[in-house]
Amino acid sequence: MTIVKKINDENIKQIICSGTSYFDILIFNCYDLETETINKEKLSVAFDDIIDNYSDLLSLGVSLSGYQFIGIILEKNLSLTESYDMKFAYFILSFGFLVSMFGVLISFITIEYLRGCREEEPEFIIAGIQKYKKLFKFGDIILYINCILFTIPINLLIYNSLDYIYGIVYNTSCLIFMCLGIYFHYTVIVCKQQYNLTDDDLNYTFNSDFIGTYYRQCYGESNYKYKRKIYKNC
Repeated sequence: MTIVKKINDENIKQIICSGTSYFDILIFNCYDLETETINKEKLSVAFDDIIDNYSDLLSLGVSLSGYQFIGIILEKNLSLTESYDMKFAYFILSFGFLVSMFGVLISFITIEYLRGCREEEPEFIIAGIQKYKKLFKFGDIILYINCILFTIPINLLIYNSLDYIYGIVYNTSCLIFMCLGIYFHYTVIVCKQQYNLTDDDLNYTFNSDFIGTYYRQCYGESNYKYKRKIYKNC
């Protein structure tokens, strides 16, 4: 038997139909606009998804902090050069270790909060997530920052082991991959998900029009046939 809860609070209804974050989409998918009810079973599944996501963030944060800690220890034992570039690289590596630990703490707090409130009433759950959503999302942001802080020292320290030309090639490759990663993340995760299928999509061909696609994703098109429910109904 499906368990549903009628939502009568207008503020909670407004929260459900606003926002486009990972939390907002999962909660909205549990909500029926016609009956104004929350499906508790779907909400429980949404909680499992969120908890799994932050568990992965926690594990990744611990792994990165381990690599950063090893790098700091190796610097001490190997007695590398005392040049300014090397000092700066190890400062960034040490600072990244601190950021990793803070990210792990944020992920742990999020997991503990979600596990502790999942059996509460839907109104309390939605209000609580809305209240602390910025803090929870900070865990995602820290992951990206930490990846940057992990990559910068490598791009500097590589000159200590390889010739200058190899370092330039490595730096350039990192910059290209970073730009591609930002573009793909924006297109798939951040950008408003609404589509028109093209002949290329129907024929399973790769769309190489990156500039045109990026422009359409940023500025949109007048009519979209396929949209997320949260964008289409509210």
